[in-house]
Amino acid sequence: MTGTGPNPKVTAKQKRLAIIGGGSSGLISLKNSLESLKEWDIVCYEKSDRITGCWGNPYPGFVSTSTKYTTQFSCFTPFDANVKPDGGASRSEFFRNDEYGQYLEQFAETFSLHGHIATQHRVDKLCRDVDRGGWQLSITDLKEEHAEPITEYFDSVILCTGLTAERVQIDCKIKILSIPELHHPAGLGHITENRIVVIGGGESAVDYANRLSRPELNNQVFLSLRSGIRVSPRYHPIRGVPSDFLRNRLLLSIHEDIRNWIGQRFVELRIRYQETFRRLFPAKKGADVSTSEMDQDVNQIRKEWAYKLTKTAKDDLFNMFHNKSDDFLDAVAAGRITIVGPPVDNQFTVFRRFDSDQEEHIEPSLVVPAVGYQGRLSELSEGHLQLSDFYLGCIHTTYPDMFLVGFARPIIGNIPSISEVQARFVCGLIAETFPRPANIETLHRADSLRRKVRYKELRLESIYPVEMFPYCDQLARLMNTFPTLRALGSLSVWCRMQLTPATTMHYDYRETQSRERDATTPVYMPGSLIIILLVIKPFDFVYRTFRRLFKRNL
Repeated sequence: MTGTGPNPKVTAKQKRLAIIGGGSSGLISLKNSLESLKEWDIVCYEKSDRITGCWGNPYPGFVSTSTKYTTQFSCFTPFDANVKPDGGASRSEFFRNDEYGQYLEQFAETFSLHGHIATQHRVDKLCRDVDRGGWQLSITDLKEEHAEPITEYFDSVILCTGLTAERVQIDCKIKILSIPELHHPAGLGHITENRIVVIGGGESAVDYANRLSRPELNNQVFLSLRSGIRVSPRYHPIRGVPSDFLRNRLLLSIHEDIRNWIGQRFVELRIRYQETFRRLFPAKKGADVSTSEMDQDVNQIRKEWAYKLTKTAKDDLFNMFHNKSDDFLDAVAAGRITIVGPPVDNQFTVFRRFDSDQEEHIEPSLVVPAVGYQGRLSELSEGHLQLSDFYLGCIHTTYPDMFLVGFARPIIGNIPSISEVQARFVCGLIAETFPRPANIETLHRADSLRRKVRYKELRLESIYPVEMFPYCDQLARLMNTFPTLRALGSLSVWCRMQLTPATTMHYDYRETQSRERDATTPVYMPGSLIIILLVIKPFDFVYRTFRRLFKRNL
C-alpha cells in the first residue's frame, strides 16, 4: 500500500493539517478532519507500510479484549450486539487474528482515506515555527534509500502515535524476549524448553505468560506481580454474554465512589459464591454459560487465585486498569503459570513470594518485561511537549494548534472508541465549530488535581487514565451531543438507552439509523440487578448533593 504524500497543488494561502500516525486513531482523525476542514490540505503520515496499527494482526491466535460492537467506530458499524449461544467458545463477538486490521482497511476504503495517507513516511521531529506559529515537521521517506529528511510546514498537528510506541526497558543481564519475537508471524514455536519470567500485570503481561505457557512449548513460566490485578472475564461467568454488554448507562450514572464501593464487594462475592449468583441472576435467555471441563480441585484453585488477585489489587475497582486476558487463570490453576511477587533486585533471579516475604530462587533463562509502554511525544518534540501539558488528554494548554488523539488509556473500555470522540472534538476545535475553553489553564489544573486524587497509584506523568464512558460523555457535552432526555424527546427511547450496552454510538442519536439500531439492541442486564440500581439512585442523588454543598463551602 502506498500513499500520495503532500498535495502538490496546495496553494500558498491554504491551511495545512498534519496527522502523525496512521493506525486506528490516525484514521478516525483523518476521516473527521476531511469532513470538518474541507478547504484544508490534510496529510496523514504513517511510518509503516500499512494502516492497521499495532492490533491489526499482532500474532496468530489474537483475540481482542473489547467486543466488535463496542470497539467499532460509530460512523462505520457492521457489527451488532447479538451473542452467539455457544458460551464464548467461538469468541465471535470479539476481533480475532487479522479481523480488526480488515475492519480498518474497509473503513479507509469506505471513506476514501488512502489518497491522504503517506505510508512509509517517518516524522523525525516537530518544532514550533516561532515566526508564523504552526509547526515545522522533519519527514523522511522510507521508501527511498538514503533519503534526506525534508521539512514541511503545517498550521495544526494531531499526534496519533499512541501509547505503545516503545516498551519500557529494564536493566537486566538475562536475555530479554523482544516484541518481534513474541509477535512472530509463525507463533511461539521457536521458544521452547525455557524457564521464563514475565514481569508485569497488564493485559500484555498476562497474555505473554499465557501464550508462553502452552503445553506444547514445554516452558516453565512465572508471572511476577507487585500487587493484585483486576481480572475481568471477556464473557461474564454468570450471564454467559460478553462483559461489555452488561455495562450500561444506568450503571454508569451511579457516582464513581458508590460504584467503587459496591462493585468491589459485588465482584468478590460473585467469585466466592458463583453458584448462588447464578440462581440470583440467571443467564440471558438464549445464552449458554459454558461449564469448565477442569476437575473440581483445579476449578477451586482458579477461583482462589481470581479472588486473591482481585482482593489484593492496589486501588478501587474503577480506579485501576482492568485485565481482560482472563484465560491465564486457567493456566495458573493447571500449574502452567506460577505467580510470584516482585524481584528482590535487578538480577532477576530471586523473587518474593506473591503472598509472603519469603524468597524464591528462579534463575530464568529468559525475561519478558511488560511494565508499560512509553510514547514518542517527548522524543519527537525534543522535550517541548509532554502528555501532562494537554487538557483532557487531547488539547494543549499553551498551543491552540497542537492536539493528541488516542493517548487516553481506559481503565475499562477501548482506545478506538475514545479516539473517535476525541477526533470529533479536536477537529471541531480546529474548524471553530465550538470554542476552545477560555479558562483552559485553570480547568487543566483542576483536572490534574482530580486525577492525582483518584488515580494516586498510577504513573500520571506518562499516562492519562480515563473511565471510558464518563470521559467520552464529558467531551460529548462540550460538543452538545450528549443524549439527554430532552434531546432525545422520548422517555421510552431514553429509558431503553439506559439499559442497552453502553456505546459511543449513543452520541449519534440524531441520526435515523442510530435510533433504529438502538430500538433493536438487546438488554443483557438482568431485571433483578436493574431494580437494585434503581433503588440505589436516590442514595446516589443525596450523595452527589452533599458533595456539591461540601465543595461550595470550602
